[in-house]
Amino acid sequence: MLPILVLVPMVMGAAIGLLARYLLPGREWVGLFLNPLAAAAAAGLVWTIGALMGATTDNGWLWILSLLASLIVSIVIPRALPNRRAHADERYLTELRATKA
Repeated sequence: MLPILVLVPMVMGAAIGLLARYLLPGREWVGLFLNPLAAAAAAGLVWTIGALMGATTDNGWLWILSLLASLIVSIVIPRALPNRRAHADERYLTELRATKA
């Protein structure tokens, strides 16, 4: 299998991540490139692991699993990051107010 073929699911994963960025709430807390790049990395990682296990490019499960991994990452990041960021901002604000007083 050609190693360059890992780019195809990575580009598709990035497209899924970009689409999820604009469709899911919480995008004001997530940077523009975080979701697409994380989704592309997840798709590339699953594709590489599947290829190392012996799956070929015509194996449908390899495609499904790599794109499913990018979809899961694209959904988890906008759900988890805003809460974490809001709590961190709140802690930092209380810290700033404490040093001012």
